[in-house]
Amino acid sequence: MATLSGVDGKGLVVTGGGGGLGSVMAAEFCRLGARVVVCGRTRESLEETVRRIDDELGEGRAFAVTADVRDPESVSAMVDRATELLGDVDGLVNNASGLFPVDAEKLTPNGFDAVVRIVLHGTWHCTSELARRWLAAGRGGAVVNVLTPYAWTGAPGIVHNASAKGGVLAMTRTLGAEWAGRGVRVNAVAPGWMPVGGTDFLAGDEEARRRLVDAIPAGRLLRAEETARAAAYLLSDDATYVAGEVLTIDGGHHLSKGLYEFLDELPGRR
Repeated sequence: MATLSGVDGKGLVVTGGGGGLGSVMAAEFCRLGARVVVCGRTRESLEETVRRIDDELGEGRAFAVTADVRDPESVSAMVDRATELLGDVDGLVNNASGLFPVDAEKLTPNGFDAVVRIVLHGTWHCTSELARRWLAAGRGGAVVNVLTPYAWTGAPGIVHNASAKGGVLAMTRTLGAEWAGRGVRVNAVAPGWMPVGGTDFLAGDEEARRRLVDAIPAGRLLRAEETARAAAYLLSDDATYVAGEVLTIDGGHHLSKGLYEFLDELPGRR
């Protein structure tokens, strides 16, 4: 029976793979035996992700392909190149995102649009490009979208990202139901707070971090590798009967009364 090594031998694409959670997921998938294309707009950061994986596991596991997920033509070209490098693309992780804390009344139209285009439009462009190819070929594939618990709870100070992630939540459930009978699985992970990449907004504020941890029933922050393994499960053959679901990985934080207590202290807010 397949286990987490069910991604062994699979060809995967990870968007936003040049740093943060994306680079951690790419490395973990490679450790589990997958071959991974990381994509993003900045070649230097993508190549750094690949270099770290090469140094640990040897060459030929990871590949860098530049793409702008906001642009359907760029996405199509990326999938063409990923297919050349991997042979077949078996799974996609929509991780590319944009987030900066800001009071809603101070958020510009351009700021709102920029985040929605990356998160919501970008997820759709990548998902639809690969799914159309899988469906036309009569083969299956798996999509994992990276959400967050505030996709359904909302959260002050991040209306742009929460709105976009809420759209991706609806997309996940809709496409999960629409394509499940045709072998294309669409699911999501919703990680809690991780001290990784540019979203570690509490870096350097140990008091705020302590109070955040106190509000999490599990009593600690999430490790990025835990999110990667949850995504690996949804990409694996163990999850062929899972469709339109969201696997929440936040230590019970979204269930606690302390969810919003620290948000007023994020940089960019009052």
